[in-house]
Amino acid sequence: MADGDKKSPEKRRITERERFRYIGFEVFRGAPKDLFKNAAEKEKYEKILAAKRDKGEVIREDCKLLEDRVSMSERIVLAVSSIAILLSLLLPWYSAYREVTKEKEVVVEEAAVPVDSLLADSALVAQAEGDSLALAAAAVNTVDDGVVADEGGPEVQSHAGRTSREEIITGHQAKKQKERVYTWLSGFGAFASLGEVGGGLFSSGFVLVVSGILMLLYGLLCIGLPVLNLYGIFGLKGTPDEVAIKLKKLLRLNWLPIVLFTGVVFLSFFGADYGFSTEETFKSFGDSYGPAVLLGSLSWGVFVAMAASVLVAVKGIEI
Repeated sequence: MADGDKKSPEKRRITERERFRYIGFEVFRGAPKDLFKNAAEKEKYEKILAAKRDKGEVIREDCKLLEDRVSMSERIVLAVSSIAILLSLLLPWYSAYREVTKEKEVVVEEAAVPVDSLLADSALVAQAEGDSLALAAAAVNTVDDGVVADEGGPEVQSHAGRTSREEIITGHQAKKQKERVYTWLSGFGAFASLGEVGGGLFSSGFVLVVSGILMLLYGLLCIGLPVLNLYGIFGLKGTPDEVAIKLKKLLRLNWLPIVLFTGVVFLSFFGADYGFSTEETFKSFGDSYGPAVLLGSLSWGVFVAMAASVLVAVKGIEI
């Protein structure tokens, strides 16, 4: 028979003192010290333990299992976050702009011409230059004291210069300038204007219709979730474990806003055609619906609600 198959002789069992010595990789080296200073202290402690066992208390004091799963400070943070979700409906949720064309008058040319040369050579200047400024200068009447009377059109004006023998001719031109006029819509305002914008929205492409419905549900969740959260934080009854389990289920619902928003962003990549004329409504909508139009139309109220809901939902994981 091989040596490996032979039974090894029975080893000596260690004593309780040796076991205590090597607990925790010899944290307590050497002989252990007495837990009690004297016999009276030991007897007092044993009486306390016997009284607790008689009452059915088997868990030691300051046990981590007895701590609250949701402390009061955490409840306050959850309550503030839930109220922030509701108040976000008062903030701007959507923004768009129109382009308004305005005319602006600018000076295109300004020239100082001696009065003598205007009177003597006005016809030659008009023929040589061939522009509206010289032709208008020929039609200006002057008097001996240097006062100039303007008989030109609205685009060309003349007035006396620094001296009585000088006249300044100025040309003006109206240029068109486009300005953006922004319009904001809050969360509650979106519900109020649903009848006005709903017709054009729901007559558009399938993707835009579904996206509109999802954002409508997003807004409704911002009303319902805070109510459920506050009820779970302060209204649930039962043992601490029962309350914690019920609260955990309620807080998980706060992931729904970010799920809906992710779905809206995903659908925007498919694009959609409008059922209304963007020239008559808002220029920022472009020619068709897409991710750029979506992100450009959303305002910071949507993201405040999302951040607060995520903060509440994360606590549901920790419980």
